[in-house]
Amino acid sequence: MSEIDLSGLKIGMENTLSIIVSDENSAEAVGYKGMPVLGTPHLVGVMETACIFVHEFLPENHLTVGISNNMKHLSASPIGATIVAKAQLTAIEGRKLTYHIEVHDSVEKVAEGTHIRFIVDSKKFFANLEKKKHKLGLL
Repeated sequence: MSEIDLSGLKIGMENTLSIIVSDENSAEAVGYKGMPVLGTPHLVGVMETACIFVHEFLPENHLTVGISNNMKHLSASPIGATIVAKAQLTAIEGRKLTYHIEVHDSVEKVAEGTHIRFIVDSKKFFANLEKKKHKLGLL
């Protein structure tokens, strides 16, 4: 695989993403009745989304895909609470990007973890996706 210019990426780069916990991203929305709190599946999504800020620093026709999540959901956030996810790029190893993410509400730390993304050629990625859709009979 040819080398790509990643000079726009720097260890220590950060991004924050805020959301308000709602019925749509609650544990109840994924089947946990009687749990009006932020659901873990949605929390993982917020943490991952906080990491895609690097796309603006990638060469043309490149994007990142998530390949690994390791997180701890430490405390509940009720519907109506605002949570803030802060993602920091902690390692660049070739095309592999590692992030540390912390999530807080206005009271305490809600979650923390590590997320790994891999830089891919977007044209190849979508071409392979089309091939797979064809094999699955989705075209």
